[in-house]
Amino acid sequence: MFAAARSPAPDTARPLLVVREAELAEEVSRLAAASGSELERAPRLLPTAWRTAPLVLLDEPTAEACAARGLPRRRGVALLCRAPGERLWRTAFDIGAERVLTLPTDEHELIELLADAVDAPSGGGRVLAVLGGCGGAGASALATAASVIAARSGGRSLLVDCDPLGGGLDLAVGLEREEGLRWSGLSVGTGRLGAATLRQALPKKRVGPGELAVLACDRDRSPRGLTPEGVRAVLGAGRRSGATVVCDLPRCPAPVDGPVLGDAELAVVVVPAEVRACAAAARVVSSVAERAGCPVRLVVRGPSPGGLRPGDVARAAGAPVLATMRPQPRLAAAVDRGDLASALHHRSPLATAAGAVLTELAAAELPARR
Repeated sequence: MFAAARSPAPDTARPLLVVREAELAEEVSRLAAASGSELERAPRLLPTAWRTAPLVLLDEPTAEACAARGLPRRRGVALLCRAPGERLWRTAFDIGAERVLTLPTDEHELIELLADAVDAPSGGGRVLAVLGGCGGAGASALATAASVIAARSGGRSLLVDCDPLGGGLDLAVGLEREEGLRWSGLSVGTGRLGAATLRQALPKKRVGPGELAVLACDRDRSPRGLTPEGVRAVLGAGRRSGATVVCDLPRCPAPVDGPVLGDAELAVVVVPAEVRACAAAARVVSSVAERAGCPVRLVVRGPSPGGLRPGDVARAAGAPVLATMRPQPRLAAAVDRGDLASALHHRSPLATAAGAVLTELAAAELPARR
């Protein structure tokens, strides 16, 4: 079974603040209170705290001392200043700082960083892209199943509907009547979403010990927020929260594909074991492979009227087969009831295939471009 990202334990380390200027320290402490987080203030930076803190905030003198000590690079380091200069930027580069924040100008961004650190588990989230090799292949069902099983394993999962003509994935999990954010209500431009803010805004449900949230397309209005910038912001927030982010992409290339395929650890194409489906899937696989920074794998759905075997499908479509899936009785009825989760019982074909996909996702390497 794959290892899902889990929510943080109550004793998770707090964001670490190491600055020499007392006025700057007080200002950051005030912003931390506004974000709902509690800081760990220290007079100097210790190697253990450098490794374990979910977020490290440094001023220029402390960052220079950090660079001189040769501490290993890590994620989640921000450099605070009043006015950035060439020397400060050089120091930020030397220590691998992800952000340089100028206060008070960047107060809002610092509040979001602190809020994310409260909720972020020690391990980052993962992004999975799911597409159909042809029309009606069952990609939406597999994407939904992967999200449900990820939540059942005790983690957070975020199901992102990137197909405005797909009818809305909230229907498959019974969340269509729940209040919450849909794509039409999302407007971020080129900005950044706080992980906690996004999770609170979305319709969600408990699935076993975990939580499933859904960002669905609207059925009665244009999904204005479904833009490359909006998708990029949602993926970033989901990843920072430690969630398994599953994106259901349209089969035909669209502008929103770029951020997903560029950020995903794994792309899966669902292909019925039929000759025409394989021919169509070959074009989809070729298009995805050109744009993706991750492996592309097939999930083959039976039955095969012409007796095609998984190896035949792999050769025809041009990608390795990750899993096969035999027909599952009463699956369509469960989806119509908004209760796809009830069809994901032990050893059911869809649950088995989704589990294999999640295992591959957990083992996949981060894309080189990130």
